[in-house]
Amino acid sequence: MSAEPRRNIDRFTLTSDVAVGARKIVGYSVVPVLALTLLAAGYLALTGSTGSVALTAMGAGAAVALLAWKDRGISVPLFPLLVIQHLVVYGLPIAIRNEAILPYSPALVRQSGYEVLAFLLALTASWTFGMQVLAPARPVSHALKIITLEGNSGLRRIGYSLILFTSLYYLLQSLEMLSGLMSMLPSGAESVVTTLTSVAALCGFFVIALEIGSGRASLPSVVFFWALFALNCLLTGAALLLSSTTGFIAATAIGLFWGSQKIPWRFLLCVLSLLGFLSVGKYEMRVRHWETTDEFIPFVALGEMPARYEEWVETSWEALTRNGTTTALREEGAEKGSVFSRINNLQNLLYVMDETETHGTPLLHGATYSLIPPLLIPRIFWPDKPRTHEGQVMLNVHFGRQDLASSFRAYIAWGLLPEAYGNFGPWLGSLLLGLVLGWLCAWFEKYFTTKLVISLEGFVAFTIFLGIAASFEMVASVLVTSVFQGVMVVVIACAPFVHKTNSRRPELRSVR
Repeated sequence: MSAEPRRNIDRFTLTSDVAVGARKIVGYSVVPVLALTLLAAGYLALTGSTGSVALTAMGAGAAVALLAWKDRGISVPLFPLLVIQHLVVYGLPIAIRNEAILPYSPALVRQSGYEVLAFLLALTASWTFGMQVLAPARPVSHALKIITLEGNSGLRRIGYSLILFTSLYYLLQSLEMLSGLMSMLPSGAESVVTTLTSVAALCGFFVIALEIGSGRASLPSVVFFWALFALNCLLTGAALLLSSTTGFIAATAIGLFWGSQKIPWRFLLCVLSLLGFLSVGKYEMRVRHWETTDEFIPFVALGEMPARYEEWVETSWEALTRNGTTTALREEGAEKGSVFSRINNLQNLLYVMDETETHGTPLLHGATYSLIPPLLIPRIFWPDKPRTHEGQVMLNVHFGRQDLASSFRAYIAWGLLPEAYGNFGPWLGSLLLGLVLGWLCAWFEKYFTTKLVISLEGFVAFTIFLGIAASFEMVASVLVTSVFQGVMVVVIACAPFVHKTNSRRPELRSVR
């Protein structure tokens, strides 16, 4: 039997310790997930709605995958994250009868369910095989020197230093005090600074959330942390883009989970409710403030933020109460404003299936994946490098969802599975994607299972996990590039401050 998880994260905690609590959570969730899926599918069948067979197929594939990880998972739960993610973004639109899928035939919706099932089964088979043949890495980690010397106090110092640095950066940015400095940097350097700041913030919130989740943080420390969390969310969210804010939320949620080995339900309920409320009015606000300027994302100064948030809250409230006083909240924007409507990769899969099967649009045969290697070159070395979203743009233009000119104003998301279908067609795209991702998940678990949570390797594992958690709308080029950039920043930033150490606890090192 597995030992009970240690609640207190310290400098000797391994990433494999995270799997103990995660396996329990996954084990408890299999039956409810399958039951809810079958209940929703049964209701759809009884009411004559589309998608009951597709939803059943997705639920069955997810149950098989989660049961496999419950028995064999040994490290950070990247594999079950992918499984749940795909069940939600493809199954939820069917369960809530999202209007975006209504134009498609029942046969096409049913086929989409089989595509997701094929992906999940290939993912599980590849992961299972990889777990059997891959060997764990050596139990050696690159631990941070300050934590080795000072223990938990050093951990807190690192976490708060990172958060304070990024808070100061965002504050100075909102006061327009960084524009002169940025203009002096070489071409392409600004994107490096932006990535560095973002990664520093995510790592800082993760580290302190670990401390809070373990129950070791003092009350003043907890209050200070949440004040900084709120400040960063407010500063970065005022531009009407919530991606940075959701990054902070995800990093904090992961830290709370890894520290307590419990899902932070109260935190997630609070922040997701607030995000859901603001999302209702987000598109109306963008029409008001983005379409009246030539800037891609208009700058918001600190002094303008109180009025901006007041207007945003009023707009969302008006949309929710249907007072009819908003002027630009079009039907399309209203649908997009719903959180549940936004979580809908199924419409992307159905769209590309319809384009290829009904309208005969040719496949791309791997063209979007061939863009990835050059996109890994830092922009500071190649200022004219193609956009990170170039693969997404190629899909949208090729399959007629967008013209090239409009792609410079907004991006239409796709997701990994629709991209694979658009490249390789029915069955082959789903199977190839599942086999590749399953093998990568197995390698991830085998390599990081012997690594310390608070180490260079632990931060890399966290960066990859966070990148995958936020990837449901990304195509491969965006996902790989963003994760690669984050990992490189972590490695370069940590390299001068680490030393190689044995990952085993001192009392276990003499035991053979």
